[in-house]
Amino acid sequence: MKKTTFLSVVALLMGAAVMTSCGGNSGGNLAEGASGDMDAYENSDVNGIEQARPQIMVIPGDQTLQNFQCLTTKKVDGRNFVMRDYQSYLLKDDRAKRIISAIQNDFNDQNFPLNDFEQTLKQLDTQEALDMADGLEKDAKTMLLTVAQPDIILELNYDTSRDKSTGSITRRNNNNNGEKNISYTLSALDAYTNKVVATMTSSNIKGESTTETIQEDIKQNMPKFQADIVKYFSDILTRGRDITVRVAVAQGCNISLSDTSIEGDTYADWIVDYIKTHTVKGAYKLQRNTNNELYFVNCRIRLVNEDGTQYGVYDWTRDLAKSLRRDLGLKVTNKAQGLGEVLLVIENQ
Repeated sequence: MKKTTFLSVVALLMGAAVMTSCGGNSGGNLAEGASGDMDAYENSDVNGIEQARPQIMVIPGDQTLQNFQCLTTKKVDGRNFVMRDYQSYLLKDDRAKRIISAIQNDFNDQNFPLNDFEQTLKQLDTQEALDMADGLEKDAKTMLLTVAQPDIILELNYDTSRDKSTGSITRRNNNNNGEKNISYTLSALDAYTNKVVATMTSSNIKGESTTETIQEDIKQNMPKFQADIVKYFSDILTRGRDITVRVAVAQGCNISLSDTSIEGDTYADWIVDYIKTHTVKGAYKLQRNTNNELYFVNCRIRLVNEDGTQYGVYDWTRDLAKSLRRDLGLKVTNKAQGLGEVLLVIENQ
């Protein structure tokens, strides 16, 4: 039997959360049972936990980037944009790799799929060159998330008393000449909505080594932190992922959303009906409705198909675009950049 119901997935995830909060580790592989036989694996039931467990990526937070002079602002057309220099940060902070690696190991022990921060940055070198050739300009964090596509990002900010007294964090702070007052915050955020899912924070911990002190404290607080993430994600499995949907008419296009479509409804009414039908329990909120744009927020879409395979924002966007082309005869282009946004632009044929 191929089907894996939402309730069974949620029940198993919540069970995993309880085990995690008690410090338990189920061990083994989530795809256990394949025994190295590809045919057996492909023909076996789809593992809902394996498909739906949130993917994690650990990145430095803005406060840490600021401490290392890797966070600046840039004004474009009168608007301020935050510029994050992740590559320079990794070169300046020799503790980053060890702390991030320790956090990743804690999640790997509980079979969470991971995206490595440093490896993703290497992929961005090629992607950034392509975007520059196309004349696109993206924020580094947006590009990072677009390439890695994690479900949850863990933002780490940390500081010490010596760092504050000198105004910056430098390599010389690794000299273990006496104890330091060390503070850190590890925040889990939904990569699609930027909503804070779980937080772990400690202030003025005494320790000689910043790296070891943070690692030890995080390990102690990790079980509840992971349980909160699993609980949040199990809710998404049940109620759907929260995304924004925007359908806009390109400048110069001779189509108005108030025009009557070949289906008999106006384009706007047809799109509203589609959103209502293709969200979990019709969950959406129409925030803007003009002749040139429809903008929906709090649209809940499913994460998993009935057979247990993944279903994401890209799949949902593709299905909507297909229907606009097939049923209404429109020419549409996907212009979305962020993970949790859908942006389809209607153009002249």
